[in-house]
Amino acid sequence: MQRKPIDKALFLGVPVFLLALFILNITAEGEVKLAATLGSVGLCIGFFSYLRSRRFGNRYPIEKLIEKDGDFVMFHFLQGLDRQPLRVNANTIYALNFSHHYLGVILESGNGKGFDFHYPHKEAVIKARLQEVLGDDGFNNVKKNV
Repeated sequence: MQRKPIDKALFLGVPVFLLALFILNITAEGEVKLAATLGSVGLCIGFFSYLRSRRFGNRYPIEKLIEKDGDFVMFHFLQGLDRQPLRVNANTIYALNFSHHYLGVILESGNGKGFDFHYPHKEAVIKARLQEVLGDDGFNNVKKNV
C-alpha cells in the first residue's frame, strides 16, 4: 500500500517547518519569538489531530493495512519511506498487543522479535480485522496484550 502524495508531503514538510520554527524561536526576540512558539504548538496540535481524524483513517482502510495472503498475513507500514510490508506466516505470531491506533506483533522466533504499527484506527477495529484474517482458532491461540 502506497501512501498518498499529500501525506508524504505532510510527513516530510511538518517536521521541516517545525525545525524552522524552532530555529526562529531560538534566534528571535519579542513578538516574533512568541509567534514562533504559538505557531509550533498550533502546528503540532493540528498535525496530530489530522493523524487521529476519521478523514485520515478513511484514506487508509484497515482492510488494506492488514491483508491475508494464503497462510501469510501482510501488515503494511504507514511510517517510513516506502517500506515493504511485513509478511509473516500466521502460525508464527506469538502475541498481539492492541491499543488506540497501535498494533504490536511479536513473532515466535525464540528472541521475541516484534514489530510496531501505528494505524489510524481504534483498538476494536484492529482487533476485529485480525480476528477476521486469522480466523477464530488462530486468533484465540495467540496471546494478547502481553
